[in-house]
Order: sequence, then structure tokens, then C-alpha cells
Amino acid sequence: MRNDMTGFVRPGALGVALAVLDDGSGDCDPNDEVLVAAPTWVAAARLMRERGYRRVPRRAGRLKPAPDAVALATSTPGVVYRRKWASGDAWQPVPAE
Repeated sequence: MRNDMTGFVRPGALGVALAVLDDGSGDCDPNDEVLVAAPTWVAAARLMRERGYRRVPRRAGRLKPAPDAVALATSTPGVVYRRKWASGDAWQPVPAE
């Protein structure tokens, strides 16, 4: 399954994955933007799932993360970040479950 609310770019040795995912809260606006730097989309999706995001697509779509998001993710590989979708809030690290 590929979803156009996901994307993966490779600015260097690591790639940066971005996905809009259900946060599992049941709220009326349950979507988070989720960001992580990893070697592949598969590795990034695994990190997202480990942080509680259950419906991560198997393949990346065409969504492109902003340059500031790419810089943040590549400076802290493996750290999963989130913010409410389209809010423009600061990225917050997601604690491991």
C-alpha cells in the first residue's frame, strides 16, 4: 500500500521519512505528522511502529518534508518526531513505548 500522505527523501547518507498518521487518540482531528531519519523507508516505518503508530504504509508516497524538517531529522537519526498535522507547531520527540 502506498499513500500520498507519506514521503521519503534522501538528502545524504540517510533518508528522511515523513508521514501523516492517525495518533490513535480517537479525537476528531487525530492526525500527526511523523518525521524520522533512517537508512530506508522500511527502517523508518519500523521506528514509527515502535512508537505506537500502527497504520504505517509499506511504501512511501510523494510527500516532501520541508528543509527545516530534513535538517532536524538528519541531525538526530533514529529519533521519531511528531506534531499535529498542518499545525506548524514545533516538532516534538516521540518517546519509545
